[in-house]
Amino acid sequence: MEIIKEKTITSLFLCYNKHKIGESMKKIILLILLLLITPTLVNAETNYLYDVLKNEAESNGLAKEYTGEHHDSFTKEPSKKIYHWYAPSNQGNNTSWQVKDKWNVIFVDFCWQMIRTTDTGGVKLLYNGVPNEGKCRDTTLDDDIGNSAFSTSSYSLAFVGYMYNPDTLILSNQEAAASNSIYGNGVIYDGENYTLTNTSTTFDNTHHYTCNNSTGVCSAVRYYLALNGYYIEINDGRTIEDCIYDMLSADNVNKTNSTIKTFIDNWYESNMTNYTNKIEDTIYCNDRTIKDLGGWDPNGELKPTLSFNSEDDNKNLSCINETDKFSINNPKARLKYPIGLLTSQEVLLFEDYSILQEGTDPWFTSYWLINPANFYNSSSYVRSVNSSGYPGVGFVANTYGVRPVVSLKPGTRYSVGDGSKNNPYVIDLNSYYKVTVKEPIKKGDIEFDVADINNLEEGTKVNFKIVPNKGYILKDLKIIDELNNNINYTTTDNINFKFTMPATDVTIKPQYKEINIPNPNTKRQILLIVISVIILVILTILFIKKKKRLK
Repeated sequence: MEIIKEKTITSLFLCYNKHKIGESMKKIILLILLLLITPTLVNAETNYLYDVLKNEAESNGLAKEYTGEHHDSFTKEPSKKIYHWYAPSNQGNNTSWQVKDKWNVIFVDFCWQMIRTTDTGGVKLLYNGVPNEGKCRDTTLDDDIGNSAFSTSSYSLAFVGYMYNPDTLILSNQEAAASNSIYGNGVIYDGENYTLTNTSTTFDNTHHYTCNNSTGVCSAVRYYLALNGYYIEINDGRTIEDCIYDMLSADNVNKTNSTIKTFIDNWYESNMTNYTNKIEDTIYCNDRTIKDLGGWDPNGELKPTLSFNSEDDNKNLSCINETDKFSINNPKARLKYPIGLLTSQEVLLFEDYSILQEGTDPWFTSYWLINPANFYNSSSYVRSVNSSGYPGVGFVANTYGVRPVVSLKPGTRYSVGDGSKNNPYVIDLNSYYKVTVKEPIKKGDIEFDVADINNLEEGTKVNFKIVPNKGYILKDLKIIDELNNNINYTTTDNINFKFTMPATDVTIKPQYKEINIPNPNTKRQILLIVISVIILVILTILFIKKKKRLK
């Protein structure tokens, strides 16, 4: 294909240089040459990290396109395809090791592993330790930033949250109800006391409430989760449904950092704040959607486990609840810094889970994921990656490894590398970007107020003036970034323009319209014709009059 393309370009150049063809044909050939050559030039000059995964997937390599539900940004609509590394399990560990020799990245003096792209064009990276003489590692005990509990306490459903509201904690206790207790399938609150409704002397699947007495009246009511005696105590007129809502999905649920969020934020503050402009604000999904209420259902089975959406081992990248979409731009789940953790769904996309195992010790080589697993008896559990690389379940008060995740902005480039552990991609930290003017045939001049449009910092105010050639006016103007996203600009007269430089190269694409301008020579010719006609008419009249006199 490339040989055919090369011969076509050569033939067109020879044809263009012939003197016998007309100017119109030359313009057509020039346009075709630009269309053929431009993609080659672009591919030769750019090393986008996003394209590493994209090209791998499109060549049927060890990456795949994700086609399920997704929405990675809290503020932007999806604009790009998602690609993720993929190691087919039916081919054993060979593919996982091949991926490990393609996904290594050095960013801000740390090693990272590419996990997937985002639907905004960014690339998610998983922390993978500190480089050794410019090389990254396979699996060691130093692949995390340290060890931490997910939460210092586990006795409340609220502790599955990446953030939670300490004012709504309901702790689980264990004690059998008094022998003379009566039970209800609901309660009525009069502002001071609860009264059981539809009472029974039997503790069963539809009678979870009790006042732990024979009257069925109390100021604080017990709600039993299971036959083994685990219960929570409810007061202030709340019901079991209110408690679940307050601890998992209320608008004010994200009030206090979990232990692990504080741990990650402190690490970011010490190591990454100078590079925030390279990191995109993506969603980290702490999906607290309930799959099965278990004993928390007042009309359901008395069983000790409440399970969350992620326990299904699904691969769906969507995030349902707004309060679970942790992002800098989400007022209901606001991050301090653009950093988080992987989800079990992202791990499952690999298929061969051994690709993400860390070291060999079964305790300290497990590391935390961000999404909840379940609440069992009196304890919260969150998903984690165990020593085999499989997304398992971790008791929130356990101490596991912490491997944070960042997502590099769309248009991020690397300077060198091939992705292997010995030659990782090195992210270009250069903060200077260029402006390019692109028009197939030049029909105007663009004058900039900056001396060098090839070295502009993010945030620079760029002013420019467009002066169309004679016979043309500006019809349309587009200013786009490297991913073909439109950049907003302002103008008051359609001559002078202004925009703010983003963290990406920019292309200005003017379009012109040809206009008809009266030719002075044409005017003179018309005037001469009119004068000639007048003279001719006068001479004709004179001739006719003279002829009449002669008669």
